[in-house]
Amino acid sequence: MKIEKGMKSFVDRARKGYELKELERLGLTPELEQRDMILLYTALLLKWNKAAGLVSPKDESNIFIRHFCDSLQPLLLFGFKKNARVLDIGSGGGFPSIPVRIFRSDLSFVLAESNRKKCTFLKEVRSKLGLDNVEIFCGRVERLPKPSGKFDYVVSRGVGTLSKFSSMAKPFVLPDGRMYTFKAKQFQTELEEITSNKKKDHVAISEIAEYDLANQILGLNLVSLSLLK
Repeated sequence: MKIEKGMKSFVDRARKGYELKELERLGLTPELEQRDMILLYTALLLKWNKAAGLVSPKDESNIFIRHFCDSLQPLLLFGFKKNARVLDIGSGGGFPSIPVRIFRSDLSFVLAESNRKKCTFLKEVRSKLGLDNVEIFCGRVERLPKPSGKFDYVVSRGVGTLSKFSSMAKPFVLPDGRMYTFKAKQFQTELEEITSNKKKDHVAISEIAEYDLANQILGLNLVSLSLLK
């Protein structure tokens, strides 16, 4: 991997946090190009974090496990059909879409992010990693141009409650599409709200998968929602 001037210290830090064995535990064996993309992406996160607030400062030493591997869970637990279109709401540091894109180059993404600095970061990631099928939309997702069409999947790693996420996502998802979002341990009240309002909101829980990260962070959940027909 060719390292640009000023990036060596960040790439070195990225290498220290990179754990091939954890990817293999998840059933993934990256090719050399994919490994280089992971390292460069992580290095860019480290470089930009102070200015753009992409992850908590205390997570910088654990970006690979806490954020990169976490972002792969929709791919591993629920999956994406071939050549699908994916909308990422509130993409922030590119989670979960950039990690998924590294392993699934057939997918096309629109990353919606309203924060200007984070949006600038995402554009640099797209440029440096050569992600031609990733579009960055700088603004609130509600303002996403309608000609963009609807998506096979809408994902988000940090947009409020299940009800809030589904209300933002459902105008953009195809009738047979899916909406994926991440939840920590306690979200029973959110589940009850979605269930009690499913006829009114036309959204239902399709599946919930519990997982852990490297046997370090336990009791995490991925939730799949669908539109009621």
